[in-house]
Amino acid sequence: MACPSPWKDIEDKFFECSICLDLFKEPKQLPCLHRFCKQCLEPLLEGQVGTFECHLCKDVCNIPNNRIDGFKTDFHMKSMLHFIQLQKTFENEEVRVCVCCSKKLKVTAYCFKCKDFLCVQCYQFHSTNKMVADHRENVLALKDVEGKSLTLEKLASLKEAPRCHIHTEFIAHLCCCTCGNLPVCITCTYGKHKGHDLQDVEYVSKEEREKMQKRLDELLKRKENVTSLTNKINKVNAELTSIVADAKRKWKMQYEDQTRELQNEKEKEKRKFNRFKTVLEEKTRKELKELETEMEEKIRKIREDYDRMIKIKIRESKEEEDTKRNEINNRELNIDETMNKLDAVMNERNKTIEEQQQHKLRETQNLSDLCNQWVNKFEHMSTIASSVLESHNYWTDAQCIPDIRAASEPLVEDIMKDFPEMESLSDITMDDLPMLCLDRVNISDNVESVVDVDVTKADGFILTGITSTGSGYIVVSGILVGDQSFITVINRQGRQIRHDKIDKVKGSSLYPYRHCAALSGDNIASVCESIQVGVYNIHDGSFTQNNITSLFDGIKTMDMKFASCITTDPKRGHIIVGTSIGSLFIFDEELKFIRALKLPEVIKWSRDILYHKGVLLICDEESRCAYAVTMDTFKAEAELLYKLPQPDIDGETWCPWSICADRAGYVYILWYSAGTKCIITQYRQDGQQLLTTKRTEDTARCMTTLMTEEGEKLLVATIQFGKVFSYGLTPE
Repeated sequence: MACPSPWKDIEDKFFECSICLDLFKEPKQLPCLHRFCKQCLEPLLEGQVGTFECHLCKDVCNIPNNRIDGFKTDFHMKSMLHFIQLQKTFENEEVRVCVCCSKKLKVTAYCFKCKDFLCVQCYQFHSTNKMVADHRENVLALKDVEGKSLTLEKLASLKEAPRCHIHTEFIAHLCCCTCGNLPVCITCTYGKHKGHDLQDVEYVSKEEREKMQKRLDELLKRKENVTSLTNKINKVNAELTSIVADAKRKWKMQYEDQTRELQNEKEKEKRKFNRFKTVLEEKTRKELKELETEMEEKIRKIREDYDRMIKIKIRESKEEEDTKRNEINNRELNIDETMNKLDAVMNERNKTIEEQQQHKLRETQNLSDLCNQWVNKFEHMSTIASSVLESHNYWTDAQCIPDIRAASEPLVEDIMKDFPEMESLSDITMDDLPMLCLDRVNISDNVESVVDVDVTKADGFILTGITSTGSGYIVVSGILVGDQSFITVINRQGRQIRHDKIDKVKGSSLYPYRHCAALSGDNIASVCESIQVGVYNIHDGSFTQNNITSLFDGIKTMDMKFASCITTDPKRGHIIVGTSIGSLFIFDEELKFIRALKLPEVIKWSRDILYHKGVLLICDEESRCAYAVTMDTFKAEAELLYKLPQPDIDGETWCPWSICADRAGYVYILWYSAGTKCIITQYRQDGQQLLTTKRTEDTARCMTTLMTEEGEKLLVATIQFGKVFSYGLTPE
C-alpha cells in the first residue's frame, strides 16, 4: 500500500491490524494505545475474565463490563483510513454513483457533508449554486489529491464537527471535560451534562496539545536512559567475556605449571632411585670384591661359610632394593593421584565458570529484551502522538491526547528504573586453583612459643578474636570493662603496635564481644555482638563501622538476636557476618549490605565461620556440630553439604568453638567440652576426614594461622589470660 502524502513518514503497517494483516476495520483502541479490528479482538476476549493481555506489548488490560463494545473506537484512525480509501478511489478513477445525480460516472470530488462522491457536473454545481453554499468548505476535489498539497490539517477542516454523543441530530458545540472530552450540544448543557466542566473544543485542544508535547519532550529525554542502559549491558557482556577468558587462561597456566612441577617431581623420584641403585650396586660390588680377596686368603675349609655370606649379602641387597622400589612406587602413585585431582578440579572450575557466564548472559539478555520492549513502546507511542499532533484537529486532540498521556506514564516510570545489580553482572567467581599438597601437614607435638598479650590487662578484658596479616602482624580483639571493646595489633614477640578502644552502641543491652578476620592488605574486618560491623586499618588505626540493627528487626524469633562471628572472602572483598538466628549477612569492603543468606534449619547459632574453597564451614553452638554449606552467589538459602566428623575421645561431648585453615588447605577446629578440656582437630582439605587430634590449653577459645620465615604456624589464644600459643605446621 503506497502511503499517502499526509503520512509519508508513517510505515504502512501502522494502518494494518497485526492479527489479520489488513487495513483496520472498526478499529478498537486498548489503554496501551495498540488497536485491533473489532472482529479480530473478539476471539482474544473469549474465555477471559476481568483482564487480558495485549497481543503486541503484553500489557495487562482491564475488560470493560460491556466487553468489546466498552473499548474505545479509534475515530482518528478511522478518519485516516477514510482518506486512504478516498485516495485509492481517485487514483484508480473508479466509476461510482454520484450522490446528487445518481449517474454512474467517474468520481471528481467527495462531499464530507453529503458523505458521498460527486461527478464533475455535480462538483461544479456544489461550487457555484447557493443552495449548497454551506457544502463548499466540506468538498475534497480530485485536484487537491493529485497535487499532493493535502495535509492532515486541511483534511480535518473539510470534515464537519462531530455530532453530539446523545443528540446525534445536532452538531456538537462544546467539549465535556468531566466526561472524557465528549462532544455535546447546547441541549446537553442543561440536561445530562448540567454542572459539568464544559469548554470550547479549541481551548481543550490547545491544552491537550501542550500537555502532549511536554510529555513527548520528556520521553525523548528519558529515551537516552534506555540507550545508556543498552550500552552498559553491552559493556558488561564484553567485560564478562574478557574476564572468563582471562580466568580460563590463568587456570590453564596454573594447571600446566603444577602439572609440570608434579611431572618433574615424578622424574626426580625416578632419578633418586636410579642413583640409589647405582650406589648400592657399586657398594655391593666393592664388598663382593673384598670378600673375594678375603676368600683367596683363607683356607678352603671356610669356603662353605664364605658362600653363605655372599648369599646373605645378595638377599639383603635385593630386599633393600625392593623396599626402596615400593617406597618410590607409592610416591609415584601419590603424585598420579594428585595430578588426577588437579585434572578434576580444572574440569570442575571450567564447568562452573561457564555456568556462571551463561547465567549472567541470560540476565543481560533479559535486560536487553526489556530495553527493546521499551524502545518499541516509545516508537509506537511517538508515531501515534505525531499523527495526532500533525492533524491539528481540535476534537482529535481532545479525545486522543489524554489516552496517549495515560499510556505514557508507566513507560516513563519504566525507563527511569535503575538497575544497580547490573554492575555486578560481570562479577565471576575466580578463585585460584588449589595448591594440592603431596605431603601431610603435621602439628608440632609441643608448643614452640608463648606470647603474653599483656598490653590489655590493665583494662580488664576477655579475648574473643584473633587473626593475622600478610605483613606478619597478629591482631586480637575482645571486650573491656566499662562497655568497651578493643582491637590490638602486636608483633610475633607480643610487643604492642596499636591498641584502640571502641565504645559500645548506645542503648544496646548486648555485651560488646568483638570478633575479627583478615580482609585485604592492612585492613581487618570486625564485628561486635552489639550489632556493629566495621573495617579497621592496622597502621593508622582508622576504623569505619555501621550499625546493622535494622537487618535483625524483621526476623521473628524468641532467641536473642546478635552478631556472633565473622569471616571474609578477600578475592571478592566480601565480609560475611554470622549470627545467633540461623542467617548470615554479607557486606562489601565499604560496608554496604549485599544480601542475607539463610542457613539450613539444623544450624541455629553460628559460633564461628570460615569461607574455604568456595564453601562455608560453620561451627554451630546449639547442635554442637560443624557443617559445610554452599555459598551460591545467586541463592538466598544455603544448602547443607555435609557434617564434619566429630571427635570421640575421653567420653566427652565436644562443642566446636573456632575454625581456621592453613595455606595447604587443611582445616583446624578448636573444640571444648563441659569438662573444660580443649582439643584441636585437623581435617583433610575438603573437611570430610578427621586426620589428627591434639590436646591444647583448656582456656583456649580462638585460633588462626600465621606465615613466618620459619614456615607456617598455628596460633591458639586463651580467653582470659591473654596468652597466644604457637604450634609449628610442617610437611611430612
